[in-house]
Amino acid sequence: MTHNWNYKAKQAASFISAELASKGLQPKIFLVLGSGFRDVVEQFNIKSRIPFAKIPGYPVPAVEGHGSELLTGQVETSKGNIDLLIATGRRHLYEGVSAFEVSVPIFVAHELGIRSVILTNAAGGISENMKLGTVVAISDHMNLTGQNVAATSLPPVFVGMDDAYCKPWRETVCQTVRITSGVYAGMLGPTFETGAEAKMLKILGADLAGMSTVQEVIAARMNGQNV
Repeated sequence: MTHNWNYKAKQAASFISAELASKGLQPKIFLVLGSGFRDVVEQFNIKSRIPFAKIPGYPVPAVEGHGSELLTGQVETSKGNIDLLIATGRRHLYEGVSAFEVSVPIFVAHELGIRSVILTNAAGGISENMKLGTVVAISDHMNLTGQNVAATSLPPVFVGMDDAYCKPWRETVCQTVRITSGVYAGMLGPTFETGAEAKMLKILGADLAGMSTVQEVIAARMNGQNV
């Protein structure tokens, strides 16, 4: 299965590359939108739209609330226009798929030459400081899913995760928009945590809990991409 999905990642990247080249687009950042984040695309000048289902080998989300398009959006900055490749949704482990399958979009982005990844999600607050609606920059994570995408490679990939989340990026974001940072506990789902589980996560040092992101971060670090 691993080799099959590796092939599909390359196949998907080849298809996307041709579509982007036809429009003269070369995005350098990959943005994944989690639950409730689809409205973010309204802030970009959208240059292209590709349905996931049209891309060979690309995983299509089956969860309500997740989009199913790969967009190229342009945003104006003080340093000029920046093009981003934007996934409006993602697959999850609790859908019964492998850690590699949920990480395929990251491998696709790498095949496209993208070395910077921005991941978003909707998480549950564990820390008392994380109230409803709090925006948090993830500083570290705990992989409690029981799976690891690095173990799906042959041979397995040994990758350091001590600085998985790019510290300069995070510090710049936190200082610019004045948000806090926290530790994310990646859970398998689809059930939410019991009271006892929430207490356990708090004791372990988690500030947030969710059902995505960690496999994608591991995949990005396997590729040497910044997160």
